[in-house]
This record gives sequence, structure tokens and C-alpha cells, in this order.
Amino acid sequence: MASLIEGEGASLKDATLFVNVPFCIETPRYAHGRYLRGDGAAKREYLEAVMREVASLGDVLEGKRVVAVRIGGGSPSVVSPDQLGALMRLIRSELPMAHGAEMALEAIPNTVGVPSLTGWGQGKPSRIELRVGAIHLRDLNELHPPYRVQDIQNAVLFLGKFGMNNVSVSLVYGLPGQTEASWRQTLRKALDLEPYEVVVSPVSPADGKGLAQRRQRALYETAAALLEEHGLAEYAVGRFARAVGESAYVKALAFGADAAGVGLGAVSCVDGMAWRNTDDFEAYCAGSDDPERVVRDAVRLDDEARAVLAVRRALCLAEGVEAGCASGAVGELSTWEADGLVVCEGDRWRLTSEGRFAWQWEGWAL
Repeated sequence: MASLIEGEGASLKDATLFVNVPFCIETPRYAHGRYLRGDGAAKREYLEAVMREVASLGDVLEGKRVVAVRIGGGSPSVVSPDQLGALMRLIRSELPMAHGAEMALEAIPNTVGVPSLTGWGQGKPSRIELRVGAIHLRDLNELHPPYRVQDIQNAVLFLGKFGMNNVSVSLVYGLPGQTEASWRQTLRKALDLEPYEVVVSPVSPADGKGLAQRRQRALYETAAALLEEHGLAEYAVGRFARAVGESAYVKALAFGADAAGVGLGAVSCVDGMAWRNTDDFEAYCAGSDDPERVVRDAVRLDDEARAVLAVRRALCLAEGVEAGCASGAVGELSTWEADGLVVCEGDRWRLTSEGRFAWQWEGWAL
């Protein structure tokens, strides 16, 4: 698997960085994970702890170059814009960043405006991932987010005025009561925003409240047909983009980059070691730069586990994975093939249509 950025530091191992900022205005419906609704002091304390952990990553990232950073959560854009800008500046100055490395920031529409964009701009984000959910009014009401359709439209206008045109719009399908007509309307309105990328994901089956699996799969296929008809190709499962809008973070992981995670509950897999940070807010803020105090569940992956993980990640791409690179996971591939989830065409394994939906529905990627 080729390095994401060719011709630079060929001897260095590619790595990604995920920064978890779990704060939100309201706990999102139909979403899982830990979300925090802290006050300004708690948010400042947490960002300061994150910055200390970032500054302590020298040993973890030795001999590597960071090709993509994603600041997600939660809703990172609800914390201080100036602190987010300072965090991105620190990442750029303290970590071994590849030339042209992606810096992606997740945001919700009602937080995008002149003050926030001025603060974020200090850290030079190269990609904004706008979490929209739905644009059809009934479906948006079902999600009950802290923003309205007008906020979504205004956010895109503000981003354009600040030259932040690499915008990814994320949508949710399978909401209770959602119809093909309402889903199509959301998709068309999303296309009117002229994003570089549209990401679609299902309501998790763990909720037990979304549409039946069969109906959700039909909505996924509707999205694929409509978005590709308008020039957005599905380069990775559920991710449709123009060539310039593909996520470097997603592709780097699929190509085998190490994954470093920072923040509460963040997961890392570097040099065959996997671990996660504590979910305890107080413990994390008190010792974020001390692995002995915050790291949990550290384990060294054996060769088979590493091979399976690499294949799971690589299969998310439309191009699939070369058979020669997947030999260590042949047992898993045979099982998935028997279930109709993958197929070997020539010398490449690829997900089938059923497999692409299963990837989202069952959460294949680790």
C-alpha cells in the first residue's frame, strides 16, 4: 500500500492523529459515545489537558510523519474558537507534520460565524466537516439539533467568505418516519450547498428506534445513486466526494497509517500496540501527559490481529485491497466471502453492495 503523500520522507511511517473533544450543546439523538455539556471553565480545563497530551507525543510519533489530523467529538466547535486555533497551532509546531498534511475540524452549523472562523483560522484548518444530519424539516426536527435549516445555509456562506471551501457535509439516514422522498430532499439540498464531500451514515441498530435494516439499506442505495449521478463518487463506504474532497484522514488509515488518539476515551494503534485513554474526566485532566495515569487496556496485537485490522480498514475504499496484502487475513476474508460481503475480482478483494452497507450497519472498522 502506497504512502499517502509521495516523494517526501519515504523512510518515515505515516500516522494520523484524532483529537476527541466530547463537548456538545445537547446530547445528539441516535448517537453513541460519551458527550459532555460542561461550562466554559470545564472546556478550558479539558483543552489545556489535550494540549499537554499533544505536547507529550514525541516518543509515540518518533520516526513518523503525521499526514492527517481530525478534531472531532462531540462538537468541537462549541469550545473556545481561540483555544481551538491554539490547539491546531500547537499540533503544527510540536508534531512531525508532513508537508500539506490535512487538518480537519468537525463543526455544527450554529457555531459557524465571524468570531469562530477568526479563531479557528489561527490554526489554519484545511477541511471543515459540517455535521448536518438532515435538511428536510421533519427529519431535522426528529434529530432535534440546536440549529435550523437557515443555520446550515449560513454556515456554508460564512465558510466560503473565509476561504474555507473544502467542506464535508454529514447526513443521517434511517430516522424514524423518514421516507425516500424526505431523504431525497435532504440529499438534494445538501448538493445545493456545493460541498466537496457528502457523508451518509445509518441510525445505529443499537438505538432500536430507526427504520428496519432493509429500509435503511434502500436509503443507502438511493443516496449512492443520486450522489454519483451528480458527480460525487463513493471513494470509501458512505463517503461521496469530488477528487479534491476525499478525506486524507480516512485514506491514510485505509493505506495502513498508524493511528494516534488524544483526549478522553481516544483510541490509538501505533507500532502494533493498541490502547485507549481513560473515560474519567477528572483523571484525564489531572494526568493527560502521563501515560501511566491515563492509558487503559494496552495490548500488543499479534500478527493475525494486525492483518485483520489492516484489511478491515483497507476494504472501506472502493479500490479494495490487493490479495497479496491480505494473505494474513485469508480466514476472515473467506468467512466474509461466504456471507456475500466481499468478492475477489482479479487480484483485489472488494466489498459487495451488501458488504458496503454491512460495513456501516455493523461498524466493521476498528
